[in-house]
Amino acid sequence: MTDYFDKLPWFVKEYIHNCRWSGFREIQNQTFEAFYSTDDHILISAGTSSGKTEAAMFPVIGSLYNNPPESVGALYIGPLKALINDQFERMGPVLGESELRITGWHGDISRSSKDRLVNDPQGILQITPESLQNILSYNPEEVERLFKDLRFIIIDEVHAFMDSDRGLHLLCCLQRLEVLAHCDPRRIGLSATISDRDAAAEWMKADTGRHVSIVYDKEGNKRNIRIRYNSFPMPDQETDSVDRKKAITSYYLDLFKETHGYNCIVFTNSRHSAEMAAKSLRIVGERKGFPDEVTIHHGSISKEYRKIAEDRLKDPARKTTTVSTVTLELGIDVGDLDRIVQIDAPYTCSGLVQRMGRSGRRGNGQNLILMCNEDAQEWWATLDGVSMSLIKAIAMSELVLKEGWTEPPEGHTLPFGLLYHQTMEYLRSGIGCKFSTLVSDVLSMYPFRDISKEQYRLMVRHLVNLGHLEVMADQTILIGSKAEKVVFNRDFCSVFTTKKEVLVKYNGRTVGSIQNMPQEDDLIQLAGRVWRVVKASKEKSTVEVEECDGDAANPWKSGTPPTHTRIMKKMLEVLETDDDYPYLDEPARQRLEESRSVARANGMTVMFSERKGGYRMYPWLGTKQFDTLRRVLQKVIGTDSVRAYQPYYIDIRTKLSEDQIVDRVYDYLEHRDLAALVYDDDLIKFGKYDKYVPESLMVREYIADRLDTELEL
Repeated sequence: MTDYFDKLPWFVKEYIHNCRWSGFREIQNQTFEAFYSTDDHILISAGTSSGKTEAAMFPVIGSLYNNPPESVGALYIGPLKALINDQFERMGPVLGESELRITGWHGDISRSSKDRLVNDPQGILQITPESLQNILSYNPEEVERLFKDLRFIIIDEVHAFMDSDRGLHLLCCLQRLEVLAHCDPRRIGLSATISDRDAAAEWMKADTGRHVSIVYDKEGNKRNIRIRYNSFPMPDQETDSVDRKKAITSYYLDLFKETHGYNCIVFTNSRHSAEMAAKSLRIVGERKGFPDEVTIHHGSISKEYRKIAEDRLKDPARKTTTVSTVTLELGIDVGDLDRIVQIDAPYTCSGLVQRMGRSGRRGNGQNLILMCNEDAQEWWATLDGVSMSLIKAIAMSELVLKEGWTEPPEGHTLPFGLLYHQTMEYLRSGIGCKFSTLVSDVLSMYPFRDISKEQYRLMVRHLVNLGHLEVMADQTILIGSKAEKVVFNRDFCSVFTTKKEVLVKYNGRTVGSIQNMPQEDDLIQLAGRVWRVVKASKEKSTVEVEECDGDAANPWKSGTPPTHTRIMKKMLEVLETDDDYPYLDEPARQRLEESRSVARANGMTVMFSERKGGYRMYPWLGTKQFDTLRRVLQKVIGTDSVRAYQPYYIDIRTKLSEDQIVDRVYDYLEHRDLAALVYDDDLIKFGKYDKYVPESLMVREYIADRLDTELEL
């Protein structure tokens, strides 16, 4: 052990001895050095299960124990209630009999536990951003008493906050907390998937004025990926193809072989895919004499069923397979996993790294098997004979394995919906204020640094016209009567929307939820099983079911994250080169060679391929850049028609030369008002509070967030 061990209180030392640690890990020693030798904020970037939590919590716990604060001493902020619950359970053995109190606070925590903290604020508070906003909103007069001696704010899964309005909302909450409580806490951020650590440090720093010390795992766990290729042919028009059935059956048998006997998570990219995989694996397991080996975990499964899946993964006495979506991607402790299986490439390299990192605990290598499935029924799987699903899987693997690259955060520079929320939040007290005060106290917040005073004035005037604000004779601004139902609603503390779903119940227990109300006798698939609807109640949004055999599907609607240009450029590189990739199985290697040959013959590896009356353009740009290019081409004088197959190619009917097309695109981006690229049918108001923002400002936000004038051809 190092000298840092001597700085820890007796109960933490006892915990370390009971766990039989031989010493601290490098990431922990680096963190301790930054903690004890500086007053900086600290960003800890290291893989899952690398010891980040202990690196942050041990010195914080020691500081609070050795010098007890006069209020809550530390805030732990997590993105998920489940993650907070998990961290609460993990800290129990660390704190032991120290009497240093730790309190969880979110919607599922009892009122008595919260009241105990309010009556006697001390120790560590674990909370979600929305619950923190709730405290600031409904008990502003209590904030100073609760947090006047707050010394540390620990933000877990920083990357999950950085790229969202929820993260900007968190920064607003922290700034408001520090103003009300007159405190200046150090921030400690934890994340496993940050490649641009400087950007993460800047986000953490915000307007606090402190330097950020960055500590990261310079070696990291060894990463191993194997790609297995599977092809599912198109079914016959009248009956299902025998070949297709054989291919799918063979695939699930292989998937069972890769998972049986291992403690593993099978990740999918959608709840529908998770349900299909869980059901099929369960059937294979039952036929082979291994029933009850497969569980499922996703956002529409009840907490009880998710807890069963988590507990089985943690149980060292059994081997289990859990099929999951993003819900197990974050750092909930699920014990020692032998391997990870990913069905099809995830949407982002960040997701790939996060999922892979769920294996390789205790310093062992990370192992992921990527089942790359080319389904002829799915339009995105192939392009003119090229297996785009396989090419994307290889490109993402190369970026992660060789370059350690993950997507940088997409900054939201003009969050007008959040500005509405924070304006109304500031005025909730009913006292009111002048516009100049709103500018100094609200517009000055870090997330609004790119919004001008004139834009804010336009927004305030719009809200007055809507009746959401009122202006008194002395120019004092108050909340208007039309806004009261919005602002004083209990859901106002969150900045994201949640759709009400239909609860599915079996024998009085909630199985989960679905998005659409079924009819009686309909079959639905949920929790890896098929159910028949026995009774449906539209008034209560519930259905009662019984388990049955058969086939069913109830797809969920959800957004698809954009693809980054770096991934598209790497896909082009995979097609252009003759490089070999040792992690491919033989079918994948053969399909890669076929795809390369076809791509080169079709002109896919050059930007312009001549077609009758014009060109087919292969820009190999990410989602945002591709869409910007498409819109500009539709405006360029000299292009007769433009049809896009996003994100792969654009067909252009024109008499212009290739150089003329490129020159006119750049000229448009440089000299034209991009508002002309926003169409009436574009969904520019999709945030929770966007509908209260002037349309002209939402157009500016759409341009800033959804278009890219810096695209390179």
